[in-house]
Amino acid sequence: ILYALPLSIFSNMVMTPRHIVMTMGPVAVAIILALILSFVIPLLVARYLFRRNLALSTLQALAIGSPAVPFIGTSVLAFLFGTVSASLITQNVFQLPLVMILMSVATGDKSQHISFGARVVNAIKQPVVWSPVIALIIVLADIHIPQTISMSLGLLGKASGGLALFAAGIVLYTRSIVITTATIITVIARNILVPGACYLILLKMGFSMEQIKEVVL
Repeated sequence: ILYALPLSIFSNMVMTPRHIVMTMGPVAVAIILALILSFVIPLLVARYLFRRNLALSTLQALAIGSPAVPFIGTSVLAFLFGTVSASLITQNVFQLPLVMILMSVATGDKSQHISFGARVVNAIKQPVVWSPVIALIIVLADIHIPQTISMSLGLLGKASGGLALFAAGIVLYTRSIVITTATIITVIARNILVPGACYLILLKMGFSMEQIKEVVL
C-alpha cells in the first residue's frame, strides 16, 4: 500500500500513449460511465436502503463496481481489444481515491474529533490516491518518461500482486468463510446484473456488437 501499489498504478498509467487517452471514443465513455454508476449506485443502496455502515457499504460497492481489470484485464482484454486504458483510468483516478477517502472517514477514530475535510485531505495525501492523478497529468501533457525508469517502477510495483494474494490467503485461513445474503447479492450483481444492464442499454443505444462485447467484458 505504501509504495508497491502506487508504483504499479503509476507505471501502468504513465506508459499509456497519449493518443489512446485522447481518442478513446464512445466505447471508453460507456466503460467509464458503467464503472462509475456500478460503484455509486450499490454504494447508495447499501448505505441508505439496507442501512449498512459506511465501511461495509464501500467494500460491497467496490466488489460490485470494480472488475479485476488490473490483474486479469491487462493480459486478457489487452490481447483481445488492444487496450484497457479507459477501465484502468476510471478505476485508478475515480474508484480508488474515492474508496480510500470513504474508508478513511469510516474507520477513523471518532473520539479524536477530526473533521470530514481533514480526513479527506489525509486520504488524498496517500501515494495510492495521488499517484494515478499525477500519471494521468503526465500522459495528457505528453511528457515522456524514459522506458528504463517506467519499467523499473513497474518491476517494483509487481510486488503488490503477490503480496495481495499472500495477505488474502492469511485472511481466508484465519477467518471462517460464511455465505450470506449480501454475498450472494454481490456475486450476482457483479457477474450478471452489471454486465447484463450494460449489454441491454448499449444494444438499445445502437452500439455495434463488437463495441458491446468490449464494454461488457
